[in-house]
Amino acid sequence: MGIEESIKTRISQLLAQSSSLAAGDEHGQATSEGQAQECAGWLVSAQNAIHLVCNSPTMPYRAKADTLLARQHGWVINEAVGEMAAVLRSLLVDADAGLLASVADQARAETFDDFLDHADSYLKDARKNEAGVIAGVVFEDTTRRLCRKHGIAETGVKLDALISELSHRGELSAVQAKRARVAAHVRTKASHAQWDEFGLEDVQATIIFTRELISAKLDA
Repeated sequence: MGIEESIKTRISQLLAQSSSLAAGDEHGQATSEGQAQECAGWLVSAQNAIHLVCNSPTMPYRAKADTLLARQHGWVINEAVGEMAAVLRSLLVDADAGLLASVADQARAETFDDFLDHADSYLKDARKNEAGVIAGVVFEDTTRRLCRKHGIAETGVKLDALISELSHRGELSAVQAKRARVAAHVRTKASHAQWDEFGLEDVQATIIFTRELISAKLDA
């Protein structure tokens, strides 16, 4: 997962400002009330930049930034600027190395698992419609995420076309593509309230296949 250039530029600006703001007096404290106020504003801007990069609250960089902002710093707020600057530098390095992608994917996978658990629960109660809606949404989101991961343009493209492209590129086998189309059928019919167009077994197949995709492609 890379960082948009505008965000990267902003992080670079924040890092350039951090050296003077992190400097303290002979006691390690901010040298004036003005510096302390600037440090507070800088910390909020840094937290915002990290939130833009790290969508999930469970991502370590975001968790660290939030912990720093939650502290009562007093006159040693300049030290917090130094800590946050170190977080920003590491974030840039890891983003450039592509190391944030797996963390983000795993966080998304955990969310998807929760949704699929709800779909499973509805299915066990024979509430096909509710289960179909949830399973279909998660399947489509998973498919579109896979496309973005492999550089396939997906905005405005129909689900069936995306499945074909994933199959063409070898990301889905012929058998997987066939199973994906069953799931896409459930997604389409459920989204249009065409409840008679799919059955309990179709929803179950969608849940099972989506779990497999998440395990293989997002949670690896």
